[in-house]
Amino acid sequence: MTQRFADILQGLMDNRGLSARAVSRASARAESTILQLLHGSVPPSPEMVKDIAPVLEIPEADLLIIAGLAATSTSSPPRSYRNSTEIGELVSIASSLSDEHFRRLIDVARNLKSEGHN
Repeated sequence: MTQRFADILQGLMDNRGLSARAVSRASARAESTILQLLHGSVPPSPEMVKDIAPVLEIPEADLLIIAGLAATSTSSPPRSYRNSTEIGELVSIASSLSDEHFRRLIDVARNLKSEGHN
């Protein structure tokens, strides 16, 4: 089952033009974890699936079934799929900023969020 999931995961990533690094950044999972999943050396856990499903733009319950895991009705509603790759890129950029620029980025993001709630 682990290798079958690895093959399907690779196909989903290929279809979406996603690298292991992009999935890692957008899911907040270590790139080594994504690579281990792709090589079939670790089985997927429900927590991994929950983090990866939005990046792949696939419902969590569907990816749980693909992974051979129980899809529970208590699963949280799917997170937004919008801009997953760009969010990963933003995290990558933010991690290389100076402390001052990082604080400014946080301030800008908070202002944009509050503008969106008006």
